[in-house]
Amino acid sequence: MKKNTLLLAALLAFGVVLTSNAQSANSLKIDNGLEVNSGSAANGSGLKFTQLNSASTPTVATPTKLLTLDANGNVVLGGVPATPAQVWTIDGTNSAQTTASAVVIGTGVSVPSGNPYGLYVGRGILAEKVRVAVNGTSFWADYVFDTKYKLASLKSVEKYIKENNHLPNVPSAQEVAEKGIDFAEMQATLLRKIEELTLYTIQQQKEIEKLKKEMKKLKK
Repeated sequence: MKKNTLLLAALLAFGVVLTSNAQSANSLKIDNGLEVNSGSAANGSGLKFTQLNSASTPTVATPTKLLTLDANGNVVLGGVPATPAQVWTIDGTNSAQTTASAVVIGTGVSVPSGNPYGLYVGRGILAEKVRVAVNGTSFWADYVFDTKYKLASLKSVEKYIKENNHLPNVPSAQEVAEKGIDFAEMQATLLRKIEELTLYTIQQQKEIEKLKKEMKKLKK
């Protein structure tokens, strides 16, 4: 009994209060602060919850405040930033972070002013499957087969190639080097050229068939 009394007196002297009433059963109250030494643990905090872990259901889905550490190791209440300046970093040569409202993966990746895109990746992307969404059907090149579409003559195409060293409506090597290419736009451009070539082939086939008939008449 004497030992218990001395222990209780020591706890009270340090501001420790144990209560077991209906509102705070089995609780521990410390008025003057608590310091926990993690000892030799490399990353441990020294605190452990026996009925609370990473699998527990959170009570707040989107928190507005959190507990964090200041420069001196004190646990303080902090606010969750609306747009974090940096989300994560893997290492010095392959990092992923948010900057200028875009996600940047890799080092040495320059984000242009105005930031027209949401993702910048250095060293390239490897994927098993890629699907690009486009806005509306007018973007695709089926308009080439419309009866109102004016197909350029092969003579004018030849002249343009001699003067510019690339096909009409196709970016030059210099433009690609300076601005890059829009994947969906380039696919539509290439399809446009394939459809135009198809029309040229159909025209030429008609001319060949016409010449064959004329040759048959001459032979008779």
